[in-house]
Amino acid sequence: MPDEAARRMGLSLVELQDIESCEDELSSCYSPAQVQQLCKVLGIHPAELFGRATEPPISAAELVTATLEECRSRGIPLEQLEDAVGWRLAGSLDPPERLLEDMTIDGLQWLCRELHIDWHRVLLNL
Repeated sequence: MPDEAARRMGLSLVELQDIESCEDELSSCYSPAQVQQLCKVLGIHPAELFGRATEPPISAAELVTATLEECRSRGIPLEQLEDAVGWRLAGSLDPPERLLEDMTIDGLQWLCRELHIDWHRVLLNL
């Protein structure tokens, strides 16, 4: 049964065991898109793993818009925001959904902290 679940999630059995045994494995190694796929197999919503936001969901497109607006409002290039976030963003903004494929949950949290957005709102939109 664990082999079948791992296969359906697109993971090896070792990766699934790491997720089960290491508290931060899911957030430090997997993207929101991967977590969405995992949750689909489990029959749950990603927000159930990390808690729910109290504000409305935010889409990937809205997150990209907020990222670019943050650069404009600070008067800084995207590269400087990348330094603050600790994640390369430039190659992940178009199409917006790529952002949720290229960064981990931790990266999403770091970006949202810089944007003053509750990162749980992004999970609500998955």
